[in-house]
Amino acid sequence: MKTMFTGAGLAVVLLALAGRASPARAQQPMASSLAALVAEAEATNPELAAARKAAEAAAARVPQAGALDDPMLSLGVANLPVTDPRLGQDFMTMTMLGISETFPYPGKRGLREAIARAWAESAQYEAEAIRQKVVAEVKTAYYELYFLERALEVTRRNDTLLAGFSRVTSAKYSVGTAAQPDVLKSQVEQTRLTDQIVSLERRRTTTIARMNALRARPAADTLRASRLPEAILRMAVETGEQSRLMFTSAALSGAAGGGGIPSVPELERLALENNPRIRAHVRRIEGLERTRDLAQKARLPDFRVSIGYAQRSGFRDMVSAAVALPLPVFAGRKQNQQVIEQSAALAEAEAQHRSMVDRINADIASLAAELASARTQIVLLNDGILPQARASLASAGAAYRVGQVDFLALLDAQVTLYRDELDHPRLLRDFAVKLAALERAVGKEILQ
Repeated sequence: MKTMFTGAGLAVVLLALAGRASPARAQQPMASSLAALVAEAEATNPELAAARKAAEAAAARVPQAGALDDPMLSLGVANLPVTDPRLGQDFMTMTMLGISETFPYPGKRGLREAIARAWAESAQYEAEAIRQKVVAEVKTAYYELYFLERALEVTRRNDTLLAGFSRVTSAKYSVGTAAQPDVLKSQVEQTRLTDQIVSLERRRTTTIARMNALRARPAADTLRASRLPEAILRMAVETGEQSRLMFTSAALSGAAGGGGIPSVPELERLALENNPRIRAHVRRIEGLERTRDLAQKARLPDFRVSIGYAQRSGFRDMVSAAVALPLPVFAGRKQNQQVIEQSAALAEAEAQHRSMVDRINADIASLAAELASARTQIVLLNDGILPQARASLASAGAAYRVGQVDFLALLDAQVTLYRDELDHPRLLRDFAVKLAALERAVGKEILQ
């Protein structure tokens, strides 16, 4: 019995040192790369499709806004006798043909077209903002799926490891060298891990459904996240001077701000230049400025020009022409109030713009700090915490096998390693999610 116990204990220690074995699993669905998922969402996401159609509709309004109204063609008869309604019965009866057109006061058409163009460009930026939101949501779901799959692997591996501990404890209990509470404690921990697996599987199903919704696919479609982007993985596994984030712009590399993360002022500058929500709001402000200018011209008259041609039996044909224009007798209640209204709307939009920029800048500062903190935690975990936890479990396993430590010490070392192993994909997920949020705030990709 003692020899059999020693072999079982040695197997447990070897399993703890390897940290790589996992139980056999059913065939997994084919993995999809993040780039492929993003491209699919950009092509099929219904919210993004709606935003693009809204931008297309807004662009179609631009030529309409600068066009003249359709001319009015009129045909008629004047002075037709009631008792004998025939042409030519009375010299006053005449047939008429006329055409009229309204010409806005010079400058109004150009302002209307400029307003429509500003709103159209704003709609295009809004569509880009929706695209970036969808991309960020796809990345967030992908990173969450990556974490859940790694967490399931770690949890199942630890479940196998704990099962080995339970067998050793049961063997020792059967020969009187272990207490019954040790056996019960190992069973409780196994049950807790089983519950954790069920919870992770539920979260994984929910995350896949969310990812499928972003791609306009059925919620039950299967999906697997194979790995994080190479730049994030490279940052995670390399240490020292080689553990650097690689940025697309040469101006960003070496910028101040924790491990290659661009400085907050640099990120704020990039956001002003690239964030589509900011740029859309700038175009809306320009549109409101033109709307105010148009309101200031509202008192200036539009001209209605009409030309007519008439025939009377036995008389020469006649032509007529007229110009009509409105009289702004109610300007105090109408046109002047339009100027006040549009000026107030412009001031409101400018204040909202300042508030938007301040909120985005605050988000950028917070996300940059969180990225730097997460990166430091990942390096500490890789370089110190995980190697120490694995060594501690190996030592505790060897000591428990020869009776130098009790089962609680061994179990504590195993639980500590399990939590640290879960922290690794969790920190990677957190870093990747914060990076996606930062890229959305800035309005462009930062990490290669």
